[in-house]
Amino acid sequence: MSFNIPVPRPRAIDRSRLSYIRLRSVSPPRIPSPVKIDRSKLSYLSAPKALPQPRKINPSHVHYLRPEPSVLEKNILSPETPGNKNFPPFALTPELEEKANQRIAQYPADQKRSAVLPLLHEVQHRFGFISPESIDWVSQKLDLSPIKVVEVVTFYPGFRQKAPGQLHFRVCRTLSCAMGGSYELMAKLCELTGINRSSADAHKDPISVSPCGKYSVEYAECLASCGTAPVCLVNDDFHEGISADKAQDLIAKYNA
Repeated sequence: MSFNIPVPRPRAIDRSRLSYIRLRSVSPPRIPSPVKIDRSKLSYLSAPKALPQPRKINPSHVHYLRPEPSVLEKNILSPETPGNKNFPPFALTPELEEKANQRIAQYPADQKRSAVLPLLHEVQHRFGFISPESIDWVSQKLDLSPIKVVEVVTFYPGFRQKAPGQLHFRVCRTLSCAMGGSYELMAKLCELTGINRSSADAHKDPISVSPCGKYSVEYAECLASCGTAPVCLVNDDFHEGISADKAQDLIAKYNA
C-alpha cells in the first residue's frame, strides 16, 4: 500500500518589499581639550624657615612602663623568692660541663636531644631550680630551641622554676592520701613554718616559700605508697604515715 504525500514547495519572496534594520554607527567619545592654567594665579606652600628644636627631657623625671610578659615569657621567668639565698646563681662550671658530656655520650650522636631530662636533673640538683639561664645552656648544649626545653620543664612537675626553701616538703594529695589527712598535714606544715598559701596556684605556681626562706611546700600527685597514707617528701627523703600531729616532729628532725 503506498501513499503519495505532496511536498510543499518554497514560497517565492518579493525582496522589493523587504525592509532592513540599519545599524547605527557609534561615534568615538569626545575627548575634552585640556584647560590652560594661569600659573601666575597659583600659590605654593613654602617650608618653614626654622624647624623647632627638640625639648630636652630630664631622664630622672621619666617613668618607664614594663611591658606585660607574654605567655612564653611567663613560662620561662623565675620569680625571686626568699629561697634564692639558699642556692648559687646558675654558672657553667667544669664539673657541670664534664657531667653533661658524660650524660650526652650515653645516647647516639643523632639522638643527643634525649639527654634533656638528665641535664635538667643535673642543673636542679646543683642550683636548686631551673632558671632561664640554665634553659638557654641546655638548649645550646643539645642543639635545641629554648621552647623545646621549656616544654619539658613545664610538663614534669618535678622540675622547679623558682627557688624553694632549704627544706622542701612535697605532700601527696591523691585520693588515698587526701582521705588519710594530707590536706590537714599541709595546713599544719604551713602553720608551723609561717607559709601563706593563699596565692598558690596548683598548676602554674605550686611552690610556696616561708618568709625566712628555710621552708617551702607544694602538693604532689601520687607518691606511690597508698597503703601508708599520708606520705610526703622532704627534699629527696621519703616519709610514710605522716599525719598532721607528726608534722612538728618531722620538722624538728631536720632542724636538729
